[in-house]
Amino acid sequence: MRFDDRGSMLITTLFTIIVLATLLTTASFLFTSGTRSARATTASLQAHYLAEMAIDKAIKQLRGDWDNVTPQGLTSVYDGAQVLLGQYKFTISVPAPSKRVIEGEGVAATKTKKVVVELQRNRGFPPIFRNALASNTDLELTGNSRVYSSNENKAKGNVYGHRRISLKGNTSVTGSVSSALTGGITVQGNVSIGGGRFAGPDYRQDIPTIEEAQRKAWEDKAKTGTIYTGGLIYNGNQTITFGNVYINGDLTLNGNSNITLGDDVVIYVRGKVKINGNASIKGQGIIVSEGIIDLTGNMSHQLNQPANIAFVSLSSDESKVTGNGEVTGVFFAPNGSLKIAGNSRIFGAVVAHHIDFTGNADIKYNADLMDSEITWNPSRLFQMSKWREN
Repeated sequence: MRFDDRGSMLITTLFTIIVLATLLTTASFLFTSGTRSARATTASLQAHYLAEMAIDKAIKQLRGDWDNVTPQGLTSVYDGAQVLLGQYKFTISVPAPSKRVIEGEGVAATKTKKVVVELQRNRGFPPIFRNALASNTDLELTGNSRVYSSNENKAKGNVYGHRRISLKGNTSVTGSVSSALTGGITVQGNVSIGGGRFAGPDYRQDIPTIEEAQRKAWEDKAKTGTIYTGGLIYNGNQTITFGNVYINGDLTLNGNSNITLGDDVVIYVRGKVKINGNASIKGQGIIVSEGIIDLTGNMSHQLNQPANIAFVSLSSDESKVTGNGEVTGVFFAPNGSLKIAGNSRIFGAVVAHHIDFTGNADIKYNADLMDSEITWNPSRLFQMSKWREN
């Protein structure tokens, strides 16, 4: 082989070595870079999960005590082999009595992730109770019936119906009359409507039903208190204070009996609720009856927190509010009817599948219902209104 041929082969070999070395260096760099990237991605995910763990811990605390908010400092998390996975911490701020803002932070290796959640306490009555009257079927107001409000500047005495609404005689409504049925409102006589008439599908409002989960939530909360294996009857001038109560029978109040409810309680009655004479109930809470609710006589309910009591009938039969007294509270009969008769006056609101509104009865809408703090559904303490990650 000639010298110049050997030189050419040497140059070719050297060039090949340089190319291979370059490729190996590049591959090594890419591998190392990829490894670093994979590790960074893993650390970022771990930090995110730790931030979510912080949110879960804070929510658990709030479920136990909404009003007691305690921040948690950096807390280490290990796997089963006691290898440090990272750390988390959270703070809870209180921008309003019904709101809580949680900021959770997770740290893994060199990565830090934050999650911010805003919780809204699930309090107050469903939106349908912004009406003084709301019916699932045809609704007729006659005679000298009146629907008005305790504070017309804050909330009007509105009337709503899924179907036909008929107003006759000297009926007076200070708020609006709305029907989900096109052409569903008819007026005869000296009728006064302060807020106007609105009819058609655009004005439809949801009338809630009581699902089994909701019913059981009430029942379960009631059973955390006193359980009565039979019915309860109170006569005369007795004064009773109730916390959560479960009654496997009827609840009957006669004479001048008075019941005071504790804070945000549930009284669950397997039978019917009957209140006669001058008996009354005051306080804050929900009275749930699997039977009808029959309120008669000359009741004059002066409640400590008149916006915060609800009578709920799960029956498909007719409940009644009659007599000459003033009954304070929200009445809800999603499956049955409610008859309002005589000279009785309801200070609150009425929502039912069917409403029979006769005589000189009138509804004075309690404008404070807009600010009610009652827990309508005890199984849902709060709902998430905002979620932000960074």
